[in-house]
Amino acid sequence: MEVREEVRQLAGPLADEDGLELVDVEFIVQGGRRTIRVLLDRPGGIRVGDCARFSRRLSDCIEMNQTVPGSYHLEVSSPGLNRPIRTLEAVERFAGQRAALTIAVPRDGRRNFEGELLGPSDGRAGIRIDEGMEYWFEWAEVKAAHLVVDPWAGLRKGGSKR
Repeated sequence: MEVREEVRQLAGPLADEDGLELVDVEFIVQGGRRTIRVLLDRPGGIRVGDCARFSRRLSDCIEMNQTVPGSYHLEVSSPGLNRPIRTLEAVERFAGQRAALTIAVPRDGRRNFEGELLGPSDGRAGIRIDEGMEYWFEWAEVKAAHLVVDPWAGLRKGGSKR
């Protein structure tokens, strides 16, 4: 079993115990440095103290289970504004918000789509691009998906208040 999945199996129950949502686990190897990155969330947002407590508990579990031999760096944080979307449950939760999807095999000559997240429906996720067209994808076709925060949206909708 790969490290990412082993850590996910340890982190999931710990997150549930703390009332947290396990958004994602990444295992990154760059230049000999190994990093485990865990993204957590909860309604109302996650605090630094939540991350620190979770990091200590997860680190103890990883060491006890000997999940990652050798040295590694553990990062625990919130998913941030451009939160990754990893499941159809997340698609349902964030439907109506702006998102970007990347698919494995091009459709209509493109792999990247950005617009309003639609769905899920019958195991598929959809996106309505700015031109008004809708595209639907089997979830297995989606290589990556994340929310997109438009910093100018508030200014366009409400204008400036002078």
